[in-house]
Amino acid sequence: MAETELDKAVAGIQASRGYRNLVWAYRCLAVGLIFGLLVLVSALVRFLPLTMTLFAMAAVAIAAGVGLCWAGMIKLWSDRLMPRGGTNRHRALMRELWRDVIKPVQRNRRE
Repeated sequence: MAETELDKAVAGIQASRGYRNLVWAYRCLAVGLIFGLLVLVSALVRFLPLTMTLFAMAAVAIAAGVGLCWAGMIKLWSDRLMPRGGTNRHRALMRELWRDVIKPVQRNRRE
């Protein structure tokens, strides 16, 4: 199968450090969301030590996710790899980013 220019551009972006930061950022944000939901459940049970521990873990995960997201976006912009929104290249990049964030979860689920 012949590789198109769009595929080559996306592969070049995927090889950058900024892209890897974005993948980890979205994973951290997902973990932070899960811990946030656990905070709500533990607050309903009214077990304060567990609630505070989960809240701290959620805060750390969300802070790490936001920090990594900023670092990844800045790195992509400084390397001039970030495509403009609405273009085919941007859509292809977002599709691959979604796959890279979700793929490990789906792989572990099938095993």
